[in-house]
Formats: sequence, structure tokens, C-alpha cells
Amino acid sequence: MAILGARREACAGVRRAGPIDQALWLLALVAFAVLGVPWARLAFGRLTTRGLALAAPVGFFLYHYVAWLGLFTGWFRNGSTYAWAALAVFAAATAALAWLRRADLRELWPRRRLWVWGVAALLVAYGVGVGMRWLNPEIAGTEKPMDLALLSATMRSTAFPPLDPWFAGGTINYYYLGYSMGGALAHLAGASPAVAYNTYLATLLALLVVGVGSAAYDLAAMLGAGPRRALRAAIGSVLVGVVAGNLAITRAVVTEEFRGQTGFWPGIGWNASRVIERQPVDGVADKTINEFPAFSFILGDLHPHVMALPFTVVAGGLALQGIATWWRPDALRGWTPWAGSLLAGLLVGGLYGLNAWDLPTYLVLVIGAAFLAHLAGPGTRAWGRLLVHAAVMVVAAAVAWLPYSLNVTLLSEGLGVVPTRTLALHFLQVFGLLGLLAVGGLVALLADGSRSTRAWLGVVLVVAALAVLVTGGEIVGVLLVVLALAAAVMLRRQAALGPFALSVLVAAAFGLMLVVELVHVDDFFGPPYVRMNTVFKVHYQAWALLAIAAGPALLVTWRKLSDAGGPGWAVLRAGYASVVAVLLVLALSYSAVALRDKAADSDVSGTIDGLALAERLYADDLAAARWLSRNAGDAAVVLEAPGTPYSEMSRIATWSGVPTVIGWTQHEQLWRGSIPEIGERADDVDRIYATADAAEAQRLMRRYGVTHVVFGRIERARYDATAASRLRAYLEPVAQFGGTTIFAVPANP
Repeated sequence: MAILGARREACAGVRRAGPIDQALWLLALVAFAVLGVPWARLAFGRLTTRGLALAAPVGFFLYHYVAWLGLFTGWFRNGSTYAWAALAVFAAATAALAWLRRADLRELWPRRRLWVWGVAALLVAYGVGVGMRWLNPEIAGTEKPMDLALLSATMRSTAFPPLDPWFAGGTINYYYLGYSMGGALAHLAGASPAVAYNTYLATLLALLVVGVGSAAYDLAAMLGAGPRRALRAAIGSVLVGVVAGNLAITRAVVTEEFRGQTGFWPGIGWNASRVIERQPVDGVADKTINEFPAFSFILGDLHPHVMALPFTVVAGGLALQGIATWWRPDALRGWTPWAGSLLAGLLVGGLYGLNAWDLPTYLVLVIGAAFLAHLAGPGTRAWGRLLVHAAVMVVAAAVAWLPYSLNVTLLSEGLGVVPTRTLALHFLQVFGLLGLLAVGGLVALLADGSRSTRAWLGVVLVVAALAVLVTGGEIVGVLLVVLALAAAVMLRRQAALGPFALSVLVAAAFGLMLVVELVHVDDFFGPPYVRMNTVFKVHYQAWALLAIAAGPALLVTWRKLSDAGGPGWAVLRAGYASVVAVLLVLALSYSAVALRDKAADSDVSGTIDGLALAERLYADDLAAARWLSRNAGDAAVVLEAPGTPYSEMSRIATWSGVPTVIGWTQHEQLWRGSIPEIGERADDVDRIYATADAAEAQRLMRRYGVTHVVFGRIERARYDATAASRLRAYLEPVAQFGGTTIFAVPANP
């Protein structure tokens, strides 16, 4: 076979970021917002918005479920044609549901403005997200190569479960559902994985904005706010919970810690996510990760916790739906409530494949909130019916996602006791603003102006301060005090629906924070990182819940302060407004500074092609990967040097989606456990490149089904220049791109 030497040929037919791709991507988002309306109405029918603003995330999620499920049958081939066919099937199912529930849909017409607002917010936030990726598009550094590898492999897999790009012959044993969702959307738009990576991040940001805004609007409406005030609460929640950062930037303002530090990595941009750390003199050191949405979207890692985030907020909306439904369940009639429970189970159950950490939290939240509301509400008791609805939801969550759970085995070694806990000072840097707003809302709901209440709240404040002192500055006691405040709101005799719902969300958030101060999940990492992942994933959930509650809580507090008269209240009102304004400015300044510094670190701003930097630095390797992506068969396996974590290695499999024998070894250990085969594969790959024994090399290639061998700059550095000559002695070069050669392995050597 002739060697193809022109790089232009290798890149021919490769889809780049263009107006058609973007137009189709936006068209798909709007289509989801339309098709999701009947389903959102079914799932969120007891809320003020009726789920209209959530139509896009719900529609996208359900469309993907149809596409994902079909690929397990073996009857269809993954790709653009299949993606559009799945959309047609989903559209038909939606039309059938719309016909069955046409009376309910007519009831939505007076609320159409909510849908328009939702779509407008979706498109504006998507545009902002694309702009952020345009400033910093490169898929390089941190674990971005891993994310691209999983996205590329998921898009390339002809059927599911998708193939593992870094463990040829195996399927992905990791939370791959988010990559599958991004891949399905990319197939609809005809976008390459490198472009889809960035546009999908922008999409996730947009879905998060409408999710937080919708849930906050409904919660504010529960609290008695009219449309205008509810909209302000929604905007406030988005501003504080999505746009703003944490308060770690105060370290850059009031200390010398970051003076003279320029750039995202050494400055506050990166270090705002590494706040909760302790080096005790007598005890176990504690290092954790403290991400929050603004950091995640500026950093640009397409990780499962980010891809799950918009749908955790949807689950938060389901918790509000459960509260509204079971607070007064008298109107539960017909088949619609049962269908709603089935749909809720499907939505919550999907969190297992998106980010397994989220499933237990939100399953307990949705069901627990319904039970608590039924216990506290004034409606007729129907415990038997509630238990059956909960069972239907759990069964739906389990059965709907069986194809995933039967093919993915997640590793866990149980729970451990936390040896070193969080300091209050560090906690306030992470949750200071959100915590102030949430706790302020609880206090406002409890404050009735009486002297006894003021005295009681004063005692609570003193107890919280003493708890910090007694524990050596730790936050545990304060968390317990906040939970007590939330319980007091729930237990008040005159409790109403809105205050109850707000207190449930706040209690859930602070309860999660308390959990990580007591126990942690045992995983791959040892001291000082024993609770790193636990704090990381659980605090991310707490942030999402507080983001929903923040705007409505601010509304409640301000209404209480505004309604009260007298000079004392005026001073309190001015003080509260000043503190919130200062903290908000600080939190927003983090996002501005971090985005500026991250963009300044980019060498390829001005595109959304995630491989623009690779095109500039590693053009030969990238051309080889593109050639393989286009020419290698469905069962192809490429041989390249074994990969080390957080590196540019395993680049051919990452860029092409064609599986390699072994990729980043540490990550395969994280996904599969410390099995001997991982090390054996790395040794075998080294032996193939190093040996002069052609028979042994071919025997090892047959073991792993290798169809192509790559020899480029990384192989040249790891082995020696003569390795290429040894390969040429028994393999045929089929493509050459500068210093990178692709060899074909004979089917029957």
C-alpha cells in the first residue's frame, strides 16, 4: 500500500468548527426545549413554572436515553444518521404524550412567557459559554486528555457499552453517560470530538443556568413571591451560585499570599479550589478539592461531576415537586401521578451513570423531601400511596438503567472515619456567601419580633461561637447549629409550604457538609488525601442545593428587614445589604480574575477547536490520529507508548478514539482496580517496541488484536531510533506524516 505523505490528505474530510455545526447544535438545543415541554409538565406539574424552563434539560436527557438504549440492542450503528433517527423516535413519543395530555398543555399557554425566558436564558448562557471556551479552547493539561479520550471513544463506538480507549478489548468502566450525551449531541450537529468538547461545556453551563433559575423561581413562588420577585430570586441564584466564585479571593486581597503571582495556576484562579487543607502538628494531614461551578467552567475539564451538575439541579426541582405534591396530596388522581413517578425515577436514576456520587444524595433528597412534606403538611394522610409512589420511583431508577449498571462495576472499599476536620476559616472561604444567604433566610423565617425569639437567636449565635472555640476552630458545631435552625423552621406549627421547602434544601446542604466531617469513602488515594474525593463530590452537591436556595432566601431576608420598622431595623438592613454586596463583589471578582488569567495562559485563543494547540505543537501526531480515525476499522486497535497520568501520552487513542493497548496506567487502576493486567500490558507494549524478535512482537500484537502501530516523537524518546527500523522489517508502513509513521499489522502474519 502506498504511503500517504501529504498532511492535507490526512486532514481531508475532518469536520472543523463552522457555522453549520453551530447552527445545528443550536437547533438541537431549541428542539429539546420544544420536545421537553410535555415531559417537563408531567414531572413538575405541581410547581408554578410547570417545568417550562426545564424543558431543555429534560428534553435533552430523554432524547439521549432513547439514543443510548437503542445502541445496546445491536440493531443500530452509532453515528449521525442514528442520532437523527433517535430524535425522530423521541419526537414521535413526545407527540403521542402531547396528544394524551392536550388539556394540560393548553393550561400552559398563559405561562408561555416562562418558556420564552427559559429559552432566552439558555441561548444567552450558551453564547457566554462558547465565548469562555473561545478564550481558552485547548484540550491540554489536568485530565482534559482523559475527557477527550472518553468522548472520542464513545462517539466512535458503533454499539454500547462503549469501548475503553485506553484498554483495548475492554469497555469503559467509569461514569461514561455524560460523554455519551455529549457525543449524541455532537452526532446531531456533525461536530468533531475536539469541537464538541468545548461546545458541550458551553451547553452544560446553559443547562445549569436554566436549571438553577427555574428551581429558584419555583421556590420563591412557594414563599409567596409574585412573578417579578420570583424572577429576581432566580437571577440572584444564578448570579451567586453559577456566575460567582467562592470567597478564597479574600486571601489575595488581605494577605501577601498571592502578591506578585501572575497566571491562573500559581494565582488565586487555581488555588481557590484548594482551600480546605490542614497540616496538624499531631494528627493526619488533610488535603481536599473544593471546586465550584464557576471554577469548573473556567478550568474547562469535561468531568462527570460537571456533566451531571445540570441534572442534579433538575433533581433538586423534583424535590420541590415532591414537597408541593405531598404537602397536600388530595388532588392525586388518574394515571398522571404514576407516570410522573416513573419519569422522576428515570431522571434521578440517570445520575448513577453521570456521576455515581450523586445518585444516593438526590434519591434520598427527592423521596425524603416528599415524606417530610407529607408528615408536616395539612393534607389528608396517604402513607400507603406515598410508599407505593416511592417504590415505583426506585424501581424505575433501577430498571431503566440496567444496561449501564450491568456493564459497569464501580470500585469502593467502604467508609472510614474522618481523622482531620475542616476549620471554620477555610469553610467560610468556600461557603461564606451562600451560607450567609441561606442562614439569613432561616433566621428571617424564625424571627417574629418577640423578645423571646430574639433571646433564643442570640443564644444560638453564642452556641455557634462556642462550638468553634471548643473544637479548636472547626466547623462541625456550626453545622449542627444551622441544622437545628432548619429543623426549627420545619417544626413550627404555623409552618407554610414555602418556608418548609426552603428549610429542607438548606438542611440537605448543611447535612451533606456535616457528613464529610464525620465519614469519608475509602478509595484509591491514601493520606493526606483520604477524604479528598468525598469532600470534593459532596461539597459540590451542597453548592448546587444552596445555589437554588440562595436567591429565594435573600428575598425572604430582605422582605423581613424591609417590613420591620424602627431605626434599629434600618441599621440592620443597611448592614446586611453592605455585607452581602461586599461579599458578592469579591465572589464575582474571582470569576473575572480567574477567567482573565486562564485566557492569558492560552496560546490559541480565538477558536473552539480543542486540538488547535496540538495542531501547532504536534502536527505530525495529530495528522496520524486523524488518518486512523478516518481509515481504521471498527475493531481497530492502535499500539503506542504506554501513558503516564496528566501527560500528553496516549495521544493517538485520545485524539482518534481508536483503542490502544494501554493508556494512562494510573487511571486504568482507578477504574479497574490494581489488577496485574495493567502492568503486564505496559510491559508487553515496551517489549514489542524494544525486541528484535519479530515473532515475539507479532505474538504479543495478536494477543491484543493490534491492527496499527504508531511510531512518533514519544516512541522515539521512550525507545530508540532503531525501533522504527525493527518495525519496518516485518510491518508495512501505510502512512507517514513528518516524523510519525503508521504501520499496518497483517491479519495473518
